[in-house]
Amino acid sequence: MVDAATTLAGTAWTEGATALARLGYQWNALGARDALGAVLTRPDDSPEWDEHDFFQTGRADVDRLMTDIARLAPWLATRRALDFGCGVGRTTLALSDHFEEVHGVDVAGSMIARAQQENHAPGRCHFGVNRRPHLRRYQAGMFDFVYSRLVLQHIPPELVGRYIPELVRVLAPGGLLVFQLPTVISDPRRSFCDGPVYGRVKRALPKRMVRAYRTLKYPLCRPRATEMEMFGLARDTVFGLVDRAGARMLAMTPDASHGTSEPGFEYWVTRPSAVSR
Repeated sequence: MVDAATTLAGTAWTEGATALARLGYQWNALGARDALGAVLTRPDDSPEWDEHDFFQTGRADVDRLMTDIARLAPWLATRRALDFGCGVGRTTLALSDHFEEVHGVDVAGSMIARAQQENHAPGRCHFGVNRRPHLRRYQAGMFDFVYSRLVLQHIPPELVGRYIPELVRVLAPGGLLVFQLPTVISDPRRSFCDGPVYGRVKRALPKRMVRAYRTLKYPLCRPRATEMEMFGLARDTVFGLVDRAGARMLAMTPDASHGTSEPGFEYWVTRPSAVSR
């Protein structure tokens, strides 16, 4: 007989796989339609990105990042880095100027195909598609530095809750993980299912029945799979995920790059070495 815990774990896995499949389809379509514009909003409503200018934004981001690393984590080794949600390699390629080896991973095959076309350092820079709710393709402790920017905000919270521990797992002792996330953004599914009930007949029905009906109806009303969705996590939730993964929060700075009115943060996380524990 299958126990309740196994059933719940199986259900969670199925839900995660479904969310990831939708995410992969969504970003593959966005990448095929307008890869550079999907990765980063164009300046001044330009019809398309100038390719040089686009990749220059990645170099500027990484230059800022390396300056901050020199200040906050001067001990960091520069052997191997991971760019999680690398897209077309906007920051991956820039990181290859500072690390001996850089891996970029993304859920969208169309993005990775473009990244491989743009790869000017194939000996140091490697790209791959990952459509699993984990990073088991990489060994534990493999990377000195793990980076994720403008990525986790587009991943449903249930998957972010799986990926953050994985980003810590692949981090070497003494390594550094830097990622950006807005705080909680209104969940459109929850707002739809738990919203006010109008109409005399519907108000007479049990709330659980109305919610069950709306849950079934939501797929017909949700954003199309080719549209970008935005999510977030409360700071306390992020801190809890980091702590349970065995890592330590090194710093947290305000970050509004997600472009909504909700506050956001850049989180700096380190995995303590055996000596410092």
